[in-house]
Amino acid sequence: MSDTGEVREAFRRASALVADHRADLDQAVHLMAAHAWVGGGAPRFAAELARHRAILQSCLETALAEVSRLVVRHGMLPPGMPSAQTSVTSMAATSSAFRGVNVETMNGLVCSLERAAERMSDLSVRLHAELAVLCLPTNAGWDVAHSADWARGQARDLKRRLSWIQRAEPDSWTPWDSGVVPSGVIGFGLFEAFAPDPGMAAALLRRIAAGDHTALMAVVALQEQGQDPGLAARVHTWWRGLPRGLREQLVSAMPQGVGSLNGLPASIRDRANRLFLAMEKARLRAESARLTRQIAESGEPTMFLPLDAVLSALKRIEMIERTLALGGADGHPPVFLLSFNHAGLGRLVVSWGDPDTADTTVTYVPGLGTRLDTFDGGVERARRLWQQCQTTAGDRQVASIAWLGYDAPQLDPGIVSPSRSVAMGGAADRGAGALAAFVDGLHAAHQTVASARNVLLGHSYGSLVTGKAAVLRPGLLADDIIFVGSPGVGVEHASDLGLAPGHVWVGEAGNDPVAYLGRFAADPGDTGFGAQRFLVERSVITEAHSNYWKPYSASLRNMAMIVNSQYGHLIKAEPLSQPQLLMPELAPPAVRELNR
Repeated sequence: MSDTGEVREAFRRASALVADHRADLDQAVHLMAAHAWVGGGAPRFAAELARHRAILQSCLETALAEVSRLVVRHGMLPPGMPSAQTSVTSMAATSSAFRGVNVETMNGLVCSLERAAERMSDLSVRLHAELAVLCLPTNAGWDVAHSADWARGQARDLKRRLSWIQRAEPDSWTPWDSGVVPSGVIGFGLFEAFAPDPGMAAALLRRIAAGDHTALMAVVALQEQGQDPGLAARVHTWWRGLPRGLREQLVSAMPQGVGSLNGLPASIRDRANRLFLAMEKARLRAESARLTRQIAESGEPTMFLPLDAVLSALKRIEMIERTLALGGADGHPPVFLLSFNHAGLGRLVVSWGDPDTADTTVTYVPGLGTRLDTFDGGVERARRLWQQCQTTAGDRQVASIAWLGYDAPQLDPGIVSPSRSVAMGGAADRGAGALAAFVDGLHAAHQTVASARNVLLGHSYGSLVTGKAAVLRPGLLADDIIFVGSPGVGVEHASDLGLAPGHVWVGEAGNDPVAYLGRFAADPGDTGFGAQRFLVERSVITEAHSNYWKPYSASLRNMAMIVNSQYGHLIKAEPLSQPQLLMPELAPPAVRELNR
């Protein structure tokens, strides 16, 4: 083409195409960024969307530059180049761990992608024609066509997946009148093809649906490692997508495994674990009767050891039954049995109140010497905290969880073993993965509420487990973390735990020897650690390490205020009117010497 006027007109048309189409994918990018989807494959989908937006704008720049160079070759001055770049503004993502996505927004994304695909298809034809007439390379037109096909395919696929979710049974998701679907559903139900799956969990879950018990135990083992932050959300989405009849079959056929799956609704876990509890009680009673008959018939003294083990297991089950019997009685909330296993040191996770619907959930992590036989005391601590929290929570509902989900170090000969010793961190490393995975499950199963809160409370060696779990899930584990009687939490400064400033709390009795150990990195009670200190009343030194939950105490009331985010109402210390001869405030050097 040699006509100068036609070249100038071609540049004008190319400039108009840039102005008209450079923002074709901006609305879709805005919808993704504004709602900050987490978990599953949503981040990878967002990255793909951003890449195609960059391709679109790059193609427009390239085409315009080619036409501009043609203008110069025709002896004219370089024309002013309009920018093909745009900026996308979005709301900042909230830090709350309980998140979801609005269904209406998802439908808006589908419509946005459909419009973009149609407009980009038209753009590709016009770009190709303009460049071909000018005898210029037409690659830009082809590249835009490929991006248009991508947007069209994603819109079609997203619409299909949304329809699948909305056809689910009414009880399958958060009530539709709220317009909210949990983030795990978005991450795995809509974008499973994009979702990372380091442990091949998707394949294992398909096998579980077919009744494969080995696959179920493999998923339980995966979650115990705590290495996959998206596993609980994937499990939650998988479960909700199963037909109701199949879900019932799995609960009946494999109650222990189903009750252990993080991410399942608390009501399902409770039902499965109660069924397993009843089955184990019946089995142990039958075994006890068999052994008793065998001893009576044979008089074999070696049979007393297995009988004693069976009777001990029955006592454990009866202790759990006593706790469950309190649910809903005498002002208590419903009790949810979230995990149970009487083998070895035992496992028990009990929630006072429904963690799936609670406005605030607090999880207590116990420490040295804790085992199933004695964990009724830990369950009682969680109950006292629930009771204290609920007195000042107003209309907000609280769930208080007692979590014995790891093998705590024991005061027995095994304490010299590196894997179990309280002086070592091995038990805490394993417990941290299990705790992080459990909290992932709380987030995945929670019925999304924008103002919902999650709090972790670590006591003694349990504070080390909690600190390590926070490092595994930086910024995602909890809104507040409370440490009491802590020998160290595995980091040198509160900021290393990934929480917002001012949301790491430490309570120490002045004569609690364990609190001054400083065995695991920095002492969280030291000023330089950067945590918020709250008042703990004095008690005699033999009780100082366990009195943080004493009824009506300053420590219990302060922990409840922190759980309820009522930070301005914390109880402050008052001047002592007389010497505390039986409850001295020991200086750290003296306590460390005492420990040695």
